[in-house]
Parts: sequence; C-alpha cells; structure tokens
Amino acid sequence: MRGDRFTDKVAVVTGAASGIGAAAARAFAAEGAKLALLDSNQEGLREMAKEIAGSGYFVVDVASGASIKAAFDAVLQAFGTVHVLVNSAGVIGKWTLQNMTEVEWDRVLDINLKGTALCTQAVIAPMRARGGGAVVNVSSMAGKRVSYAGAANYTASKTGVVGFTWHAAFELAAYKIRVNAVCPGPTITGMTRKRTPEQLAATAARIPLGRWVLPEDVANAILFLASDEAAMCTGTALDVDGGILVSNGSSYEEYFASRT
Repeated sequence: MRGDRFTDKVAVVTGAASGIGAAAARAFAAEGAKLALLDSNQEGLREMAKEIAGSGYFVVDVASGASIKAAFDAVLQAFGTVHVLVNSAGVIGKWTLQNMTEVEWDRVLDINLKGTALCTQAVIAPMRARGGGAVVNVSSMAGKRVSYAGAANYTASKTGVVGFTWHAAFELAAYKIRVNAVCPGPTITGMTRKRTPEQLAATAARIPLGRWVLPEDVANAILFLASDEAAMCTGTALDVDGGILVSNGSSYEEYFASRT
C-alpha cells in the first residue's frame, strides 16, 4: 500500500458503516483521500467519521432515488467534486424462491442493483466535469455462480451488478470514467462471525488459499481498481475469493483422494 495514490482525491463510499465498505474507507483514508461516507446506519456512520479525520458522513437509503439525490447533492456541496465512487451498500436474503414475497425480492434488488445504478448515475456529471473518474462496484462470487449464503434475489442482484458494470464501463468510457467490480468470496463480516468455529473451519477448508477473505483483502482490490495503476482497466470483474471459484467448492482432501 502506498500513501499517496489518493492524496486530495474525494472518494465516496456507500455501505461505509461496516464490513467491506468500512475497510475500503479506512484504506482510502490511509492513502490520503478525502472521504464521503454513506450508509443508512447513522450511528455507524458517526463512529466511522470520528475514526477518519476530515471525513463527512451522509445518511442515505440507496433504494430511494430521492434519498440518493439528496445525499450526493450534499456531498458535492461539502467536497466540490467526486474522483472515486465505491458502491458497497448491500444486503442478503435467506428465503427460498417458493416462499419469497414480492416485497423481499424488491428489497434486495433495490438496494444491491438499483442502488448501485442510481449512485453511479449521480456521479456522472461531476466526474465528466473534471475529466473522468473511477467507479468500483462490490458484486460477489454469486455474480458468477449460485449463492449458497444468499437466495435467488441475491444471486440475481449480484449477477446484475456485473452486467451493469460491463455496460456502464462501455458507455462511460466516452467520458474517461472507468467502471469495474470486485467479486468477493466468503468474507468475514458481522454476519459470518455468527457462525460456529466448526462452520468457519469447514468453509475455510474449501477455499484453496486456506482462509476466509477479509474485508481488507477486498479493500486492497478496490483501491487498485480505483487508482491510476488500473488506468486501462474498465469493465473488469475481479475475483477476490481465495480461489474458491476455480475449485468449484471442492476441498483438497476430496480432490487428491480421487487422484494418484
């Protein structure tokens, strides 16, 4: 990690109160960025703003176009421009398809996919005005296969984020705005910490690199894609999964047991 890649640049991070969003915000701040922290969790945002000197926090419901507009208007009033947007706000669902209500379907799609699209839309004008920028969307390995942790609406939303990333990358390249995504594998967050040590170990055994993904691992990938070091990367969906996609979920014990 370098300390100067984002000096004096304004980075907006949604979902900044916890998990991957919080890790990304800390990482940008460590490299000199000015942080605009967005989340629906006002108390969590206050704590993050106390931790990151000079940051501003803005309460937002990313499922609401009106709320997004108000938040980004406030960001531009406070910071003047936007260099980087990280769309990290997201939720997961646990209903089976046969039991899923329309309300539950919409909740996950509205936050994960519509929110990503509308927040991206909100930064196009300020990024165009300054000659370009970088957007990094947080998808999931569920964007490339079935989600075992989430439900059909989660898989659909994260696949949609990858598709949106591709299309936005093509369209916005005309304005020198790069759009990329990260696809985390099993990541230690507040939700996964509720699992038993045995459950955590069983999942780790199926990850070729031998451990769970940390939010900081994903943050490092986000910073790379947002930086000038990735100047010719757009439309990329970068896996940060410890190799679980290439393993197809098989453990090394299972793999080697059937081979000589």
